[in-house]
Amino acid sequence: MTSDFDDVGQNELRLAISEVISAAGGAALGNKTANDAAREWIARGFDDAEEVSEWLAARCFDARVAAVLEEAGFTPAQAALRTEAGNAEYEDTIGYKIARGDLSLDEARRIITRAFWHE
Repeated sequence: MTSDFDDVGQNELRLAISEVISAAGGAALGNKTANDAAREWIARGFDDAEEVSEWLAARCFDARVAAVLEEAGFTPAQAALRTEAGNAEYEDTIGYKIARGDLSLDEARRIITRAFWHE
C-alpha cells in the first residue's frame, strides 16, 4: 500500500516530466497527452525529469527505446551523437535513428567507440 506521501511524490514527478515533455514539443508527445507520455517514462523506470530531458534532447522521444538504450549502457550524451550511418540516408542522432529502426545497437556502439577514441 502506498502512503499519501508516495502519491504526492509520484504526482510531482509526473508533473515535472510532463513539463519537460511539453517543452520538447510535438515529437516528444507523439499522439499522447504530456501526462500520458510522462506516465510511460515513469513506467519504464525513469524517475528524474532532468534525465528525461536529456533523452529528449538526444531526440530519443520513445521511453521504451530510451530504456533499451540505457540498459545497453548508452548515455543520453552518446545517444545525442549525430550520424549518417544506418539503413536510411539522413543525418540525425543515434537515439532518433535507433527509435526509427534505421540504426542497430551494434552500429551505434561502433559509432560511439569511434567517437570516443578519436576525441
